Amino acid sequence: MELSAATEEPTGFDAPSASRSVVRGYCAAAFCLGLVRLLTFSLVGAMPVGELILLGILAHAILCIALQGRMPVRIPAPRLVTIFAVCQVVGLMSYIFSDLYRNSLPVDMIRGWLRMVFVLLDLGGLALLFGAAPETFVYFQIGSGLSGLSVLVLPPLFGDYWKFGLAYPVTVSVLLVVPFFFGFWPTAAAFLGLGVLHAIMDFRSFGAICVCLCFLLSLRALPRPTRKGLMIFGAVVVALMMPVITKKMFSNTGGRADRSNVERSSMLSAAWEGFVESPIIGNGSWFSNSKVMDNFLLIRAERERLSGGGLGFDNSEAGGASIHSQMLVALAEGGLFGATFFFCYGIFILWAIFFALGDAAWHWTLPSRLFLLVNSFWDLWMSPFSGPVRINLALTVILIAIYWREREQLRTARLRQR
Repeated sequence: MELSAATEEPTGFDAPSASRSVVRGYCAAAFCLGLVRLLTFSLVGAMPVGELILLGILAHAILCIALQGRMPVRIPAPRLVTIFAVCQVVGLMSYIFSDLYRNSLPVDMIRGWLRMVFVLLDLGGLALLFGAAPETFVYFQIGSGLSGLSVLVLPPLFGDYWKFGLAYPVTVSVLLVVPFFFGFWPTAAAFLGLGVLHAIMDFRSFGAICVCLCFLLSLRALPRPTRKGLMIFGAVVVALMMPVITKKMFSNTGGRADRSNVERSSMLSAAWEGFVESPIIGNGSWFSNSKVMDNFLLIRAERERLSGGGLGFDNSEAGGASIHSQMLVALAEGGLFGATFFFCYGIFILWAIFFALGDAAWHWTLPSRLFLLVNSFWDLWMSPFSGPVRINLALTVILIAIYWREREQLRTARLRQR
């Protein structure tokens, strides 16, 4: 078992790359970014307050370049970050072409294009923030853990204080405290406990993610070749079983879960059918001049009828609903090229999870990073591509870049040992 010797290997979070004054300022910015995680304001759609902080980081970098001729910090794995940025630019160009071809409404064009542009800006801001020093990630997580206090002032979505207010901050806080003070096996147990807690509180997806992470993290107790083989075998089995898993996931369960299943499955079906009808051009930003959302209402009405009815949907209009799948929305709105970023994103999330469990050194922040990666992979398929998730998309890319940098460090260290 390699856990005790893990600190002798590179962790990806090694030495600060900036002056102490810059590091202190960036740590404060990271804490504030996590603290305002849930807050948005209206500006041609919902804009996260945290993006103002990231724009400030970018402005500081531009000022440093202008006055000192250099970046204030070292960006982790700049080539990889550039690949993601190029993929996002390709997606933006595809969205622009699709909107012009489909004659989308001007306001939806602006919302769709700005959404893509801000992902790029967030990538730059977070690359600077997390490139400054290891502490910035920790401060961001501390702020995220305290973000649940916002429910004392602003009621959460649908009045669900656990699912949309406290679940994420509690999970983040536990994954900071337990690994730091108690180590590896208590952290695995904490994942299991969190999974049970989320299930009791009717947050099924978070419960499943945490239980899954309990078993995934436990693999690190096995020899490296064994755990890698098990992960590859498990991935193949899950891929083959996906049709059965999906059917089971959206089966009728009664009550609010039944309503959620009908709505989500209808969204996914409508987005997929929209993509199949126009796989190259797409249907334009927010489907403003297409039949995708009308089709969603028809599918939802039929599935509500098949489930016995009485779910309380208004099937006369979509009511501003956002389809819950980042990948399928990008495919349906911008076509294959519109989803370029998300193809790259999904592949590299899987790589980062494999590396974190297979080769990465144990570090007390690893469970937090692993949780963010697995949660982001779930969001790729089951959460909307809207304003509040842009920061999380960029955050996940930078975590992947940090692991990519660690991979290079490990390769260099092993070559020197030969």
